[in-house]
Amino acid sequence: MRVVQVSKFYPPVMGGIEAVTWELTEGLNRAGIPTDVLCSHQVSRTVSETTANGYRVVRAGSWGTVLATSIVPMMPKLLSQMAAPCSIVHLHMPDPMAALALWMARPRAKVVVHWHSDVIRQRLALRAYEPLQRWVLQRADAVIATSQAYAESSVPLQAWRGKVEVVPIGISDNRASASASKVRGVKQLARGRRIVFALGRMTYYKGFDVLVDSAAALPSDCAVLVGGDGELLEHYRQMVVSRGLSGKVQFLGHIHNEDLPSYFAACDVFCMPSTVRAEAYGVAMVEAMMMGKPIVASDIQGSGVPWVNVHGRTGLNVPMRDARALGVSLARLLNDEPLRARFGQAGRERYQSELSAEHMTQRTLDLYRCVLPAA
Repeated sequence: MRVVQVSKFYPPVMGGIEAVTWELTEGLNRAGIPTDVLCSHQVSRTVSETTANGYRVVRAGSWGTVLATSIVPMMPKLLSQMAAPCSIVHLHMPDPMAALALWMARPRAKVVVHWHSDVIRQRLALRAYEPLQRWVLQRADAVIATSQAYAESSVPLQAWRGKVEVVPIGISDNRASASASKVRGVKQLARGRRIVFALGRMTYYKGFDVLVDSAAALPSDCAVLVGGDGELLEHYRQMVVSRGLSGKVQFLGHIHNEDLPSYFAACDVFCMPSTVRAEAYGVAMVEAMMMGKPIVASDIQGSGVPWVNVHGRTGLNVPMRDARALGVSLARLLNDEPLRARFGQAGRERYQSELSAEHMTQRTLDLYRCVLPAA
């Protein structure tokens, strides 16, 4: 068996899909399954590199981005070349360029489509893209959904439910990489107060405006720290100033990956206030659970978010866009240390039993074996 993973980007360019692609590629190679990666570059030249673990990452030169899609003319040819010796092409969607490359390359390998999210916002573009998306799903030998809730609510997947398998996203256990000195630094940043931590790209569906509005009702000995960059970062910072919350809420900008475990370790509660089903899963919540932290999240119907954060077991889920309910639930956890400890321990146990990178890799490998012809 040999595999090529096709992703929009790949680390060090980070995002939810990129993190999953990295975990699977690393895990499959550790399991003895040769797995390479084809992705878009962020510049016009094509680069092929061999990682320290011996697999190849080909970054295809991009002409730029249109409607959040990287335009990569060489992608079809490169996919054809890389797929030739492979038995599995694993396509991470949504990615119109990767879908187009698959349609043009027509590899003989089995195709596994990893369905991270529907196209939610760009409805006009979807009208042109939908026939290609439908062809990809028809061509797929198997489709991975990241939660049962999303598999059931995704309109594009309904015609292909017979080949949909649920493989929850899992992450590597890096709890031990939290640094005591960095944890102290985060607590100093919060001036010794209890910490609500949130993390994500500064974009429309993350709901950080709702978190800011909820902060006014939080205890005075609480600090809200929000990590991540993106197009709305300055807007949120101005919002904090205009609400008179500069002493309580800080938008920190980009946090380096190696520092994230220390932020999770330092916080008392993790918050995911997302407001739209574009938040299909919430990998940052799995990071919080891995670190044994309780969660307050939005109850997004049809999303995997309330499946990941089990209400009353690993944390609390509140109605979307309800700043008051969000503030009440955050305050409840901040003021109840035994409840925080109970939720945090249950989250850690759920991570270990269901949401580790090893579980995700093994379930994906089992699926590969199901779609391949018997030897």
